[in-house]
Amino acid sequence: MSVAHSRLRAAFSLRRNVARIFVPPAGHLGPLDGLRALAVLWVVLFHAGWYARFTLPPESWARLAFSSWMLPVWRGDFGVDLFFVLSGFLIAGMLLDEQSKTGEIALGLFYVRRLLRLWPALIVVAGLELLTEDPNRGMVWASVLYLNDLFPVGVVALGWTWSLAIEEQFYLVCPWLLRGLGPMKPADRLAAVAALMGLLVFVAAGVVIANEIRPWDAEIVGQLDMARWGFAFDVFYDKPWMRAGALLAGVGAAVVYRMPGALDALGSGGPRTGLAVAVALGLMGLATHWPVVSSVPRPLEILYLASFRSVFGVSAAFVVLVTLSTHPLGRLLARPLSSRWLFPFSQLAYSAYLVNPLVTMTVDRALSSHVQHGEEPMLVLAPVDFAATFLAAALIHVFVERPGMELRPRARERPASAAPGPVQ
Repeated sequence: MSVAHSRLRAAFSLRRNVARIFVPPAGHLGPLDGLRALAVLWVVLFHAGWYARFTLPPESWARLAFSSWMLPVWRGDFGVDLFFVLSGFLIAGMLLDEQSKTGEIALGLFYVRRLLRLWPALIVVAGLELLTEDPNRGMVWASVLYLNDLFPVGVVALGWTWSLAIEEQFYLVCPWLLRGLGPMKPADRLAAVAALMGLLVFVAAGVVIANEIRPWDAEIVGQLDMARWGFAFDVFYDKPWMRAGALLAGVGAAVVYRMPGALDALGSGGPRTGLAVAVALGLMGLATHWPVVSSVPRPLEILYLASFRSVFGVSAAFVVLVTLSTHPLGRLLARPLSSRWLFPFSQLAYSAYLVNPLVTMTVDRALSSHVQHGEEPMLVLAPVDFAATFLAAALIHVFVERPGMELRPRARERPASAAPGPVQ
């Protein structure tokens, strides 16, 4: 049997692909899996509420939208920012390690591997979209080509894939960025990434000023003026220059992770590290709650609106690093995040994110008539949304996503005769 045939059989092995959902590979970073799982669960819960607006009676939706207990759910869009941090950390780390091992970054191999990782499942979901009655389904090509974040939200298909477009656009830039930073010392690399983040905040401030964006434009659910909501979404919410801060925060964390002594310093930081974690978590909370600047002077509004997602990203990236250190608080956080119960959700996160809104809208159309007057819609809809989403995600993962991952070209290794690369 040829090597190619063996790889093909292994890639489509049902038993092997199902097992990979539940069994962590050797050497994986458990806390990152847990954070990815929490991010996708947060987003799926947000979608369960958000897409109910299109099927529930208006009074039921209004009750749901303005329920105080739903506020953490309505901040589920920050689950995407958490995804961005993790993506920046993992992709930059992979490229930095390749640069260290081989002395360069193989761009063609990187892009082929990324497409085989992401495209198969996206093509399947795009095909499902074409079977729906969505009047915008003819725009599905923009999602497949990772361009839909550049079109108005009112005309796109698979509207939630704007985040995938931003990730793919980041993949186009990240290898070149790291190539340019390659000759620098680690501290200089980190300073360069921080400077880029500062530049993005400056650009975001220009967007906020030019478009007269106000704090309530950061509200995804409670904005009653849908024309204003669409405008804010298009100029403030889904553009790469407004969201790349979290990705760069992940890149910065990847640089720090490879700096000699950096994690040891965090691990031995004692109360200082604990206090820094508390501050980071507090900043993450403030970043998700725009009303904190609803009555402050305009310059403070602008500063908040230009930086709140970057602040969330940097804070989350710091927490990631602490969970990977030997600090007692880091270990305390890492233990539940590394739970085997969270790992399957982490493995299904990409397929679940892709298919979730389609599943949710189908479920809600079938069940919304069963929501009784005065009954809490989420108690009826959310459990079925969750179960159906992860069942569909498991099917896509096992039969499409995982085979694509297994058939990717092998990553390059440093030639045996090459000298070791510099410590990253």
